[in-house]
Amino acid sequence: MSALRPRDALLSRLAGAPWPAGPLLGALKLPPGAAVLEVGAGEGHLLRELRRRGHRGLLEGLDLRPGPGVRRGDAHLLPWAAATFDAVLFVRVLAHLERPAVALREGERVLRPGGALVVAAHGPDHLRATWAALGQGPGTTPRPVPPPDGTTELRVPVRLTRADLEALARSYGQAPPGPEVSGDLADTLHLRVVRRTAPAGPRPPGAA
Repeated sequence: MSALRPRDALLSRLAGAPWPAGPLLGALKLPPGAAVLEVGAGEGHLLRELRRRGHRGLLEGLDLRPGPGVRRGDAHLLPWAAATFDAVLFVRVLAHLERPAVALREGERVLRPGGALVVAAHGPDHLRATWAALGQGPGTTPRPVPPPDGTTELRVPVRLTRADLEALARSYGQAPPGPEVSGDLADTLHLRVVRRTAPAGPRPPGAA
């Protein structure tokens, strides 16, 4: 997470809004009184941004290495009762979990009927031009698969200077671009968001 903080700060400056919280929360339009859980909340930046926007409902975060106001815990065994939250968010975390399917089932378990399970991850267009400038073109990126139903693609255009490219390279542990790259590079921040709604009404007998 140490490299992620300055990287997100840089991307937020380029985007003119907190990244990725700003575009994501704008798209989700969560009701102001909703009870929200973020799994993999880190230092709680998204939850604080949600509160800054006037959210009045319960906000909880969980992470193995939590920041202030975030609970320490395991995504595979959430320490909340069933049907506690109106929305459960997995933002840029699912690919880092040992058993993502188990974590998703836990997220579904703590959702109220009609609640939203949200999974967000960087899409295939995220910083594509930057990676090409660093000598890693589209051929090094896994072939994208068709997004599932209920997917929203959030794209934010940005423009990077040479200093921005060097800072991003450092954050990823990469060598800086060659002297032929002067900067002033047009690129895109891309977040792919999948939202699934829990079935309305009481859960059937025996359901987890």
